[in-house]
Amino acid sequence: MSPGPVGDIIPRKLSTKQLIDAGSALVLILLIIGFFTGNMLFYKLAIPALLINMTIPRFYYPFGIFWYSLSSILGFVVSRILLTIVYIIMVIPVGLLRRLMGKDTMCLKKFKKDRSSTLKFRDYTFSSKDITNPY
Repeated sequence: MSPGPVGDIIPRKLSTKQLIDAGSALVLILLIIGFFTGNMLFYKLAIPALLINMTIPRFYYPFGIFWYSLSSILGFVVSRILLTIVYIIMVIPVGLLRRLMGKDTMCLKKFKKDRSSTLKFRDYTFSSKDITNPY
């Protein structure tokens, strides 16, 4: 079965380090919920969860699958949202501003108007020094 457009969402195997990370995340979630709700039950649940995380991290395998699947989905969605926002905020206004200023970097106005080429020809033979130190 090939991965879909989102990729491989559900991890197949988790290492012990990943399970410890997932268990630590669960402990942190319990502590944060306890802090904001003021309910001591979450603190009492966090203590055995931390002990289990330190001694038997394989116990968190189902939670680890859920945690890493959630992170894959969020990474897929959020990256596309952020890239879209950056494109809308930065690239589109710069393109519109350059068009209003009459800039034609790609020489689109000259393209196919006559038989001459819009490409600039460079009559230069590259040496090995040019390749080893390109900058």
